[in-house]
Amino acid sequence: MAKKPPIAPPSADATEDEGIQPAKPARFHGAALAGASFDDVDLRDARLHNASLAGAELDDVDLRDARLHNVSLAEAELDDVDLRNARLHNATLAGASLDDISLAGAHFNDADAAATRWSDASLRRARFEGSDLREVEIVGCAIDGLTIDGVRIDRLLEEAKDRSRASQAPKKATQKEAPLKKPRKGRKP
Repeated sequence: MAKKPPIAPPSADATEDEGIQPAKPARFHGAALAGASFDDVDLRDARLHNASLAGAELDDVDLRDARLHNVSLAEAELDDVDLRNARLHNATLAGASLDDISLAGAHFNDADAAATRWSDASLRRARFEGSDLREVEIVGCAIDGLTIDGVRIDRLLEEAKDRSRASQAPKKATQKEAPLKKPRKGRKP
C-alpha cells in the first residue's frame, strides 16, 4: 500500500472558501491523566469533567475560559499556566504548586486548594466560594481585587500593613512631664 502524503494545514484562503469550522474545544470526560505531562498546549475553552490530573506537570498551558468540574490536580506542578476566566467547580488542587500562573477572573467554587503554594500568580478579580484555602502560601502575587467570602483581601492586607507600621513606629511623648514641686514646710497646700 502506498504511503499517503502528509496533510498540509489549510491555507487561510481554503478555510474561507471551503467553510472549514474552527476546532471544537477539547473535552476530557472521565480521563485518567494522573502524572501526565503537558508542555506548550492550547486548551482554551476545554471542558474537563470527572478527570484526574493528580501529580501532573503542566508547563506553558493555556486553559483560558476552561471549565473544570470534579477534577483532581492534587500535588500537580503548574508552571506558566493561563487560567484566566476559568471556572473550577469541586476541583482538588491540594498540595499543588502554582508558579507564574494567571487566575485573573477565575471562579473557584467548592475547590480544595489546601496546602498549595502560589508564586508569581495573578489573582486579579479571582473569586473563591466555599473553597478550602487552609495553609495556602502566596508569594509575590498580584492580588488586586481578590475576594474571599465577600472580603477584598488586598484591602485587608493593606490595612494590616498600615497597623503593623503604626505599631512599629517610635512612640512620641505627648507632653513634657513637669517636675514635681515639694511642698514647703509649715505651709498648708
